[in-house]
Amino acid sequence: MRWNLALAALAASWGFIAVLVAAVDLDAPALAFARLALAALTLALVALVARAARLLHPGGRLLALAALGAAQGAHWLLFFLAVKLGSVALAVITFYAAPVLIAVAAPFALRERMSRVALGALVPGAVGIALVASAGQAGGRVSFSALAAGLGSALTYALLVVLSKRLLLGAAAPLTVAFWDCLVGAVVVAPVLLLGSRVLPAGAGEWGVVVLLGVVFTGLSTLVYAMLLRHVTAQAAGVLTFLEPVAAVLLAALLVGEPLSTAVVVGGVLVLLAGIAVVLLEPAGRPATEAAAAVGSKLT
Repeated sequence: MRWNLALAALAASWGFIAVLVAAVDLDAPALAFARLALAALTLALVALVARAARLLHPGGRLLALAALGAAQGAHWLLFFLAVKLGSVALAVITFYAAPVLIAVAAPFALRERMSRVALGALVPGAVGIALVASAGQAGGRVSFSALAAGLGSALTYALLVVLSKRLLLGAAAPLTVAFWDCLVGAVVVAPVLLLGSRVLPAGAGEWGVVVLLGVVFTGLSTLVYAMLLRHVTAQAAGVLTFLEPVAAVLLAALLVGEPLSTAVVVGGVLVLLAGIAVVLLEPAGRPATEAAAAVGSKLT
């Protein structure tokens, strides 16, 4: 239970990201690149400080780690494309097809048992997300290309979770997984910077927000997520990500005074109930191998 609760708290903390992003006037690809690049640098520094630089070496897992980072970069790009071609609401709703894809794939790719708790929680969670997203932005355009981009972002995120879990169930340390995830993700996003109007933050305020997003909410957060994913099933992790947009809406209401509609409140309650069910009822995931626990122990 404690691992599920910790992951739920981490997912809820990601709600701060939307509030911080609103304070930055950077194109989405530029912000994604900055976050991932700063995250990779942060994780490299963590390894040096912890005298665990060897964990930055991919070992014999370079292809798997590169695929993980490529999935991360592709997820960002497809999510931003869904926003551009459709709307924020469309991008959010289609992205949260990811927990469904994870629930279907995990029993086969990770040999997890089919979780009745996670499957049951998907229903109120998905309905809640739909209510929150539709209340957040009505009247967005819907086209086949926008829908395909949104579902693509869900598919790549599901792939990201499954690949991360597979690596962690083997001998990969959380720091190794997190570092290569962010490093390769930044490389994948980098070419899109050529299409943007501005790639660097302007002024101390924007730099501060970007550094906070990259260091804390991407670098350290990705590391903590990898640590927790060793103890949580991929299916539970997918459902608990529903908490992020709900937390973002609530934090925006508390910190910047954005109004809360009835749909948002009802949707938030449904997502919260889904999260509580997973935290209380879903058993811990299959533990990582002893080798993985040993190499990652310095940072857990």
